[in-house]
Amino acid sequence: RKQFDGYEVMVKHAARRKDAFDQKVMKRRTGPAVFETGDLVQVYRSDLDYTFKIEQKLLPKWSRPQWVVER
Repeated sequence: RKQFDGYEVMVKHAARRKDAFDQKVMKRRTGPAVFETGDLVQVYRSDLDYTFKIEQKLLPKWSRPQWVVER
């Protein structure tokens, strides 16, 4: 029973830490990212997040750095 009590305390503490972190991040978030012409960016391929094909799992999820040509 002692082990489960300790585990429960640890889980509650982790949940409180996560909530505090999430609130901190949400305060900092000001809106969508705006890029200007000439900025260096990387594109994330979210289509690879939930793939079951082995070949696609090995592909890089981030593109090489690219310049923003026009806005």
